[in-house]
Amino acid sequence: MTDTLVIVGDDGILARQASEIARLLGQPFSLCDEVPREAQRIFVAVDDVDAREAIIASLPQARLANLIHPRAWTSPDAELGKNVMVGANAIIGMNATVGDGVVANALSSIEHDNVIGAHTFLGTGAILCGNVITGERVFIGGGATVKPGTSIGARTTLGTGAVLVKDADPDSVYVGNPARRLG
Repeated sequence: MTDTLVIVGDDGILARQASEIARLLGQPFSLCDEVPREAQRIFVAVDDVDAREAIIASLPQARLANLIHPRAWTSPDAELGKNVMVGANAIIGMNATVGDGVVANALSSIEHDNVIGAHTFLGTGAILCGNVITGERVFIGGGATVKPGTSIGARTTLGTGAVLVKDADPDSVYVGNPARRLG
């Protein structure tokens, strides 16, 4: 029964980011490719979202840890799910609800009153203005911006640098400024 954080990951970028945040927090950690039975605090950092979601679902929720970079800001009234990672200089605003397994990379911003679905990924510098709702497994590319009051359907991709000004359908890809649906 140790307080060491176990980061479960492959040799991908997510595991490296998780390890760096743990190091900056002064949190003792070990990195392994599967969950040790005795692990009490776990962060799942597998790059493949299907595998990551399955591992998270298989673990007792009380054992899952969040990793918040010391230079990130999270509002005291924001609600964070389990296994959430927030990068350097990222912001989680007032009354935001962030689902399990969300990754908010460096300089990303989840503004006030947003509801972010589980396993959503925000690239570096992505901005979700206020009152944005995303479904699960949404991918928002680096530098993308989402207008206030906009909804993004589940499993949708918003390309790098895109500017979404109206609701996005589920299972779609949007690119450009203003963002338009491909296909």
